[in-house]
Formats: sequence, C-alpha cells, structure tokens
Amino acid sequence: MEEDLIKSNDFPFQTVEAVMMKRSVIGVLRFLMSYPVNIVRSLLMLNRLKPSLVMVTGGYVAGTVGTAAFLRRIPLVLQEQNSIPGLASRLLNVFASKTFLGYPKAEKKLLRKSTSEYVGNPVRDEIGKLIRTEGCRILGCRSDRLNILIIGGSQGAESVNRAMEAILTEPVFDKNRINLIWQCGKKDQERIRAACENAGIEALVEPFFHRIDAVYSAADVAVCRGGAVTLAELSKAGIPMIIIPFKYATANHQMENAVFHQSIGSALVVKDDEHLVSNLLIGLQRLLGSDEVRNRMSQSAKRFQSKGTGRITDYIMELLER
Repeated sequence: MEEDLIKSNDFPFQTVEAVMMKRSVIGVLRFLMSYPVNIVRSLLMLNRLKPSLVMVTGGYVAGTVGTAAFLRRIPLVLQEQNSIPGLASRLLNVFASKTFLGYPKAEKKLLRKSTSEYVGNPVRDEIGKLIRTEGCRILGCRSDRLNILIIGGSQGAESVNRAMEAILTEPVFDKNRINLIWQCGKKDQERIRAACENAGIEALVEPFFHRIDAVYSAADVAVCRGGAVTLAELSKAGIPMIIIPFKYATANHQMENAVFHQSIGSALVVKDDEHLVSNLLIGLQRLLGSDEVRNRMSQSAKRFQSKGTGRITDYIMELLER
C-alpha cells in the first residue's frame, strides 16, 4: 500500500531488505546472519542516493538504514511513535542527533535521553478541518444520525470485526439512530456488508478509506486498535475512542498507547480477550447513551494536540541548512 501511495505522488521509491528478529533461537540466528549483509546493502544504497539526511521511524526495517547512515556520518533523525520503543529505536537513539517522541513514557527506555524531545506524533494538516456535515456529504452517509467508525488499520482487524459483528443485533444499535462507517480490510468486506444488511443497519463498509479526513469529520465515536498514528489522528479530530489494542504487538506497546489516552479521559480501553464482545458492548452503551460523556471525551482528545509535524520539519530544515 505504501509503495502505491508513494509512486502515485511521483516520489522516487526504493525498497530495503530487512529481516525481523523472531523470538526463537533460529529467528535470532537468522537475524544476526542477515543484519551485516543488509547494512552493506544499505551502505551501497546511500552511496548511490547521497542523501543529506536520513529520517527513520523505528521498527526493524529502519535498523539497517539508520546504522548505515551513522557509519557514513549522515545526520540521522529518529521519530519514535509508540509508548515503548522497540529494539531498533533504542539502538538508533544512540546514533541519532535527535529523537522525537510520540508519547512521554518512551523516554524511560532510551539510553540517550538528552537528545530526546516529546512532541507527539505528526498528523496531517487536513485532519480535523472539515465540518461534520461536509464529511458526511463526501462519504454519502447521513448527518442526522450517530456515526460509529470501526477502523482496524489498513488491513482491518479480524477480532475487532468479529466482535462488532457479534453485537450488531443488540438494542444499542438503534436502526433509526445509528450509522456505521467500517474500514474492514479486503478479506472481510463482503461478509461484513452482508451482516450489516441482515441486521438492518445502514453502513458504509470499505476495505480502506482514502478520504480519511472526511471519515474522521463524520465520526462521532471510534472503535479502533492502539496504533500510535491512528490515535493521534483521532485525537486531533476530537473523536471519543474505544481502543482494542492488538495483543501481539511488540512489548504490548499498543496497550501502553491506549492506557495513556484513557488516562487523559479521551478513550475507553477494552482488552482483546475472551470478554471482548461483552466489554465492547458495555463501552458502546456508555458512549452512545450519553451526549455528555461523548462531549467530555471529545474535549479531552482535543487537548492532546500534537506539535510533532511543525517541530520535526523545522528541526530537519535547520539540520539541512547547517
């Protein structure tokens, strides 16, 4: 998906090989054997491109390129999105001239705390700009009903989709009061559309929404995973959230992201476990049953405004001008 988006906007695109370190003896050995080779490949790529600066956002893919940038003495900037930095981010923090943090708690895991700065995660300017009626018009959904957004990331989220399907016939989904805006991923699209039709609920069901600014402006409540950028975007749009963290995320970082938003009053956290269906229903009943609760959570979300976009770009331009 990223490749298609980058190429469609006429940016040069080049891939870098990387191997994820799996938590097993074979997985660790495979990673250790491949890492030096992929650093050499990254060095060759940087020799060809001759960049003035390298920016990485963590994850094992960033490890080899960031290390290669350090070896070539190319200025390196790290942006760590999550509450708990992964192994690659903790390594690259040692090399980076600056580490920008999406959550304040992340600093505790860093070795070079002096180079870190909490600014929040960068969010596109268009998020939160459209008025609600305009968002509904663009999407073709009704503005006189409560719109529930279900968004499980670009590929959808199987357990979230299944849990929502299980409660479609519950009284909380008043057919005369509720619309669903559901980003479900490709493989679940037809099944979910059929489930909504059988339940008599109006729903806009798509594998992926390209006009996410319109989606956020139309939504009154969101059911989502705990990905850092999604939570930053929903916060900027002022949408009350029910967050269902992906339980297999490295170091349970999605749960830590979610707990932060719950602590500031903008979200409810529901664990992805055997009680998911019942607890999700309780959460929706609470949010959909009270305008006051939704308004209070919306205001709390808006107070968590990221300064990341401007601060990071300003710093990059300062480095390039030196």
